[in-house]
Amino acid sequence: APLIGIAFLMSFGRTSIAYLFAMTLGLASIFIANRFSPDGEVVKHIFSLVLIMFAPSFLFLGKYVSKNNDISKVFFWLSLFSAIFLIVVTVRILYLEQSVRIYIGPSGFAAMNAEFLGLPVFATFGVLSLAHLLCLQAMILCGTIIGGKSSKPVMALLWGALFCAFFLITGSDSRSAQILQVCILGSVVIYAFRHSAARRICGAVILAMLLALVMTYVRGASESRLVSSIQALSEETVISGGTSEKADSTNLVKQADQFATGRVELAIAGVKEVLKSPIIGNGFGGYGRYTTEGMTPGLKANSSTHVYYLTLLWKGGLIFFIPFGAMIFLNMKSAITGSKSAEQSTEHFFAWAAVLMAFGPMAMAWDILIVPSAGALAFFLFGLLGGLKSRTKAI
Repeated sequence: APLIGIAFLMSFGRTSIAYLFAMTLGLASIFIANRFSPDGEVVKHIFSLVLIMFAPSFLFLGKYVSKNNDISKVFFWLSLFSAIFLIVVTVRILYLEQSVRIYIGPSGFAAMNAEFLGLPVFATFGVLSLAHLLCLQAMILCGTIIGGKSSKPVMALLWGALFCAFFLITGSDSRSAQILQVCILGSVVIYAFRHSAARRICGAVILAMLLALVMTYVRGASESRLVSSIQALSEETVISGGTSEKADSTNLVKQADQFATGRVELAIAGVKEVLKSPIIGNGFGGYGRYTTEGMTPGLKANSSTHVYYLTLLWKGGLIFFIPFGAMIFLNMKSAITGSKSAEQSTEHFFAWAAVLMAFGPMAMAWDILIVPSAGALAFFLFGLLGGLKSRTKAI
């Protein structure tokens, strides 16, 4: 926390001002909503705001680090620490002959079987939070490995870590993480097409991904939730054919909601609540803040829409969403400007790939950018790119 505070002050500018406005107006949203609909949980709502603003604070740490350090150097250390974590977690699973995806508690809550030297892994809210973090780590490892600037012993360690990352992602049986793995594959393929000298090592990365897939099924994984969900959706669509247009529309929404494990219901309810309170949102509360009409068990059990940008608008309203969006826009503008004059290294390419993956498909699949682990890493990488503009000026 002290480092982030120092980084915030050292890189103070328009992006920082937007961050402060978002925080201040987020507090305003909480107190105004509490005046209209008091629920006695103001402190809880303030903690919700703090949690949402925690990960974005790492953007300023990234900007500060970028001023005096090359992206290749930062990627090296991120890869090294990631490698230690990934290998330790994977070796434990293989040694104990356990599954990557486990179910805990009486309700069978899905989680990833992750322990680091006997310690539970920080911020693993179910499968997605850790699986998405692994996707970001895999992208970073790709950048360092394909960049090829490390010594042979270190490269051997990183290759092992990359295989472990793919093994854990595949074994998590997280549908969104497996789709994100396709994004990683696509990034590697695009880089290979643009840089013919790197095609051989890019092919080796793809081979590592395939070997991890084979190993997962050799260990007993008989089916994929992603494939099963697509097949079930196709079968239901065929069965429901021939009904009225209205019935078809209703069935389509239900099928989509089943495929998305309730996310469609959450998103639709979130949009409806945004339309009812677009300015101040729900004061960082949950569903049914102003009315409990139409509340379902699924809505009661969730405190987010599972779509990051919609969640921000739903919780804080336009008064929070606009300055928060301005913060992202301003840093994106700096990142694009700085990238034009920065060295076009392999690590630079995969930093952009990781950021676009995090703020694109990841953010649309879940509120991953709120999670203190994966969200912090994503915003750090985003800040790393945003700081290139200042680095170019300094040079």
